[in-house]
Amino acid sequence: MSKGIVFVSTTLLVVLGFLAWLFWPSDEEQIEALFDELSEVASKTEDASTLSDAMVVKDFKQLFAPEVKISIRSKARIAGEHTNQGLAQLYARLRVASSRMELRCEQLQILSTEKEKALVAVKFFASWRGKGGNIVREDAHSEVKLEKVDGDWTIREIHYLKN
Repeated sequence: MSKGIVFVSTTLLVVLGFLAWLFWPSDEEQIEALFDELSEVASKTEDASTLSDAMVVKDFKQLFAPEVKISIRSKARIAGEHTNQGLAQLYARLRVASSRMELRCEQLQILSTEKEKALVAVKFFASWRGKGGNIVREDAHSEVKLEKVDGDWTIREIHYLKN
C-alpha cells in the first residue's frame, strides 16, 4: 500500500512540475509584462484618488532595481542616479502635482537576454498635465538595461537616445 502512495505522489509531483515549467512565462514574456505594468503604474487619470496615488508608489518602486540610473535629454529631476525608493518618492511628488499622467511604451524590442541581464530598445511616449493646466509631452527612443532581482526583471538603467 505505501509503495502505491509513493508512486502516485511522485508521479503527481512530476506532472505538477512539468505543468509549472510549461506555463511559466519566458523571459521575453516577463519583460513585456514589466513594460505593460510600468505604463499602467506610471499613468494617472483625472479621477484618481489620493489613496490610489499612495498605493501605486509601492508598485512603482518594485519595477526598478535597488540602484537606478536615468540619462534623459531634458533637465528633469528624474535624471541621475537614484535608489528605487528615492525614485519612487520623486514619482510620488510628480503624481501629486499632476492632474493627469500617461506613459506608453511602444516599439519594444528585446535586444539581448542573459541569465540575469537584458537590454531592451523602446520608444516612450509621456504626457503630463499639472493641476494648473500646463501640459508637457515628450517622446524618446530609449535603451533600457534590466536585471533580475529576487527572480523578477527590474529596470536598472534608462538611456534616452536622440530621435
